[in-house]
Amino acid sequence: MKKYIIGVDIGGTHTKVALLDLSGHILHKTDFLTKNYKSERLIKAVFLAVESIIEKKNIRKRDILGLGIGLPGLVDFKKGLVFCLTNIPGWKNVALKRILENKIGLPVFVDNDVKIMAMGELRFGAGKGYKNIICMTLGTGVGGAVIIDGNLYRGSSLVAGEIGHIPINEAGPSCDCGSSGCLEAYVGREYFLNNARKRLRNAPSAAVMKMTKGDISLLTPEILREAAVKGDRFSKEMWREMGLHIGNALAGVVNLLNPQIIIIGGGMAGAGEVLFGSIRKAVAKKSMRLPGRAVKIVRARLGNDAGVIGAAEIVKDNIGVRP
Repeated sequence: MKKYIIGVDIGGTHTKVALLDLSGHILHKTDFLTKNYKSERLIKAVFLAVESIIEKKNIRKRDILGLGIGLPGLVDFKKGLVFCLTNIPGWKNVALKRILENKIGLPVFVDNDVKIMAMGELRFGAGKGYKNIICMTLGTGVGGAVIIDGNLYRGSSLVAGEIGHIPINEAGPSCDCGSSGCLEAYVGREYFLNNARKRLRNAPSAAVMKMTKGDISLLTPEILREAAVKGDRFSKEMWREMGLHIGNALAGVVNLLNPQIIIIGGGMAGAGEVLFGSIRKAVAKKSMRLPGRAVKIVRARLGNDAGVIGAAEIVKDNIGVRP
């Protein structure tokens, strides 16, 4: 009887690889820096991490149901083909499913990382008990997924849910996707930090300058979060402005899809209430009254484990196995 699943969550900064049981419990987990790996090196790194876990836990491949993998970009989940990854260079039309199945000798299922995160939150996290859900991640980029009547909505080209590439300004800055004025071009990690650094050069914040020892190249979202918690006006304003951009985009999504709940995860979501309060305020102000009152906006419950847990779920869904 199959006892295990391997879940892989590839992010713009880190890649996580985990061994799980059929009930979604993580038995072992490892991670490594994604860096700027091109596809060949990153695939090899994933393969080596999987082999290492199998050896370390002394398990047999025949006891593993399969491997699920999520990536931050456009994916044809039926074919296991990665069209492109916006924030990881060197990926274009990569037949990841076929490559990894040949290397590992297990069934492999590939999907967008936020769709995978959404499945984890739907079954084990903040989305449990809901059927109409928007999931969003804030990190290196901004990702999204849509669940309607308990099922992922994929769209005609299988790539629905790209909330980060909703234009919020017709004359906005360039985005890595090739367009301009996208939400991601305002609130993606590096865009956000570069904007903060630019402002600090013109009007330094004593608290932030102290925490970076006067070197704003060392600025991180964690520093801005900590400074905001301590009451730093500049940091709080940065997070409030980020929340305003996100809330404006989400108000349109709320009016269009009338979700019950919006779940927001990713490293940047760790800013907490200074960010979430601003998002809720903008959604309440900009959305229509009925859908705006109906929606809840909450932080993802599974944290950094949502990706690997969701990756295991797509294996079970595709193979037709439930615990």
